[in-house]
Formats: sequence, structure tokens, C-alpha cells
Amino acid sequence: MLTLRVAVTATCIGTAARLLMYGGPVLSWLWMQHGWSENAAVKLEYAAAFGLLACIPFVFWRQAWPVLKLIAAWLLLSTFASMFTEPWHPELEPGAHAARYLAPLALAAFCAKDDERGRKLGEWLLRVGVGATFIAHGIEALLTRAQFIDYLIGGAWKLLQIDLPEGAARGILLTIGVVDVLVGAGVMLPKRWRVLALWLAFWGLLTASVRVLYLGWGNWPEMLIRVTNGAVPLTLFFLWTKAKHAQAE
Repeated sequence: MLTLRVAVTATCIGTAARLLMYGGPVLSWLWMQHGWSENAAVKLEYAAAFGLLACIPFVFWRQAWPVLKLIAAWLLLSTFASMFTEPWHPELEPGAHAARYLAPLALAAFCAKDDERGRKLGEWLLRVGVGATFIAHGIEALLTRAQFIDYLIGGAWKLLQIDLPEGAARGILLTIGVVDVLVGAGVMLPKRWRVLALWLAFWGLLTASVRVLYLGWGNWPEMLIRVTNGAVPLTLFFLWTKAKHAQAE
């Protein structure tokens, strides 16, 4: 579970940094839509940021499930708030963020019950989290989200010095969208395909790093927030490998 603990820690650090540096969706939601003063909303996010940082040492504690549920609660609230502040297809936000808020809940299940039931619950929370995230991102790609097109064009130039035409970027993005939806659905089937888990881990970590590649190191909090997109399937790979070796003995 070390991979998952490190990923949850990275999410806490990234989320806290975002709140302290430039604010998150809860600030916008409370201030702009619920009449909170900007000062009060900022104080709430600052309190949440320091609370998330204070939770980090407990993430590595064996009985960490109460703290992990608190972390998941804030991430879920942030997702809920983003549904009311995201102008582009806000209905996709719960799925796009699923790996983020279900990762601490899965780790809580592993910590709370050291038995087969707890392991199965944790595994399925991980499956649903990464599956929903990939499906939502795949739908965004199929809808040719402008931000993703910019990432492809910018990445092609920075990494390969290729001036990728917008039409070609759209075609690549549509292919990525189809693949993301298929692999996202595949990981939620009652099969343990380790190759699929490795692909999800590779692609999840690669797309998380795009935030820094395209926008520079000043955007590092957004990369850390998305580490779970790759760490969750990597955890599944380790779990399934361990189970396979146990069956072989």
C-alpha cells in the first residue's frame, strides 16, 4: 500500500499548495454563488490547506482510516464545488476526479479491515476510481476539449520540435478518447488484467506530468493533484501481482 499512501500524500500536498497559492473551486463556489465574503472563503480554504498538510503523517499510520475519510471528504467537496464553477461540461467533473477522492477511501478500507472483505472493497474502489476518471477524460477528448488540443500541440513542439497542425491534434485526441473510454471500462470488469493496469498507470502519470510540461514548473500543484490517476492503477497492478503469486504457491 506504500504506492497508494505516497499518492494520497502527493494529492494532499498538491491540493494544499493550490489552495494557498491561487485558490480552489470551493473559494469560487462560496464567494461567487453563495454570498460568502472573499475573506471568509479564503480563510476556509487556508484552514483546509493546513488541515490537509497536518493529515500527511497519519496517512502512513496503519489505523489511518479516520484521517483518510477526512481527506476524501474535502476532495469530494472540491469536486462538488467544481461542478458549479467549471464552465465546460461540469457534469463530467465527478468522474474526472474519481481517482482523486476514492483513493483515500480505498486506502481507508485496506486500513480499517485487514481481511478479505476489506481488500475487496478497497480494490473495487480503486477500480471504479480509475475507471471513471479515464472514461470521463475519454469523453472530454471525444468532445475535443480545447485545453487537450493545446497540450498535444505544445507537447509535440517542446518534446519533438514538431509543429503539429490542429487538425492532426484533433485526430490524435479522438483516438486517445476512444482508447481512454475502452480501458476505463475494461478496468471495471471483474478481471485482473495486469497489462491493462500498467498501461493505465503509464498514461495516468504521463498526462499528470503534462501540466508541468505545458505550463511550466509553477503548475506543479496540478501535477501532484493528478498523481492518483497513475498511482491507483499501479497499486492495482501490485495487488494483482501479489494475488497471482499467492495462488501459484
